[in-house]
Amino acid sequence: MKSKSSTKNRFLGWQNTPIQQASFGSSTRGGSYNHRFKMKHSTGDVQEVSMSWYLLDASKLPVGRLASLAATLLMGKHKPTFTIGAGSGDGVIIVNAEKAFFTSNKADKKVYYRHTGFMGGLKMQTAGEALSKDPAKVLHDAVQGMMPKNRLSRYQLTRLKVYVGADHPMKAQKPQEINLEQKSILKNVGKVA
Repeated sequence: MKSKSSTKNRFLGWQNTPIQQASFGSSTRGGSYNHRFKMKHSTGDVQEVSMSWYLLDASKLPVGRLASLAATLLMGKHKPTFTIGAGSGDGVIIVNAEKAFFTSNKADKKVYYRHTGFMGGLKMQTAGEALSKDPAKVLHDAVQGMMPKNRLSRYQLTRLKVYVGADHPMKAQKPQEINLEQKSILKNVGKVA
């Protein structure tokens, strides 16, 4: 039978290490002294966030560049008040989805895979076939692939609207059209000219 004194002097792992004592204990130099660095982003509530809508034309940029721009706008990374967990992003409307295009030979070489769940149910189609069949799904999946995989991004993706054709039913939101031909696209986003 072991005595209680033998367990008292024994090394108990991470609880007695100097790193743990420095971060959480007050006996050594640490504690709040270690947390003197400021966060790089601002903090704020979801209720304080004002959301605006932006209009993107799919015929002006390749699919990948358009998707990265839409993901940045959805997450709110273009705002100076960007807060990681507050859902501070904006809404994005993409029109002319049928005119979306890939650069180089990606339409023939890029392959999308999916599985039915049954034996031998692997289905594949090239990017060109997918664009001709359902261009809105290709753009939505491209934006979704550039977002983080968490609950907040699934909520932010509900504010992505992709339409085939130049007309859209979101005129009540008064979307601001972004000029995709300028060099730095996100530089003047949100500024009224």
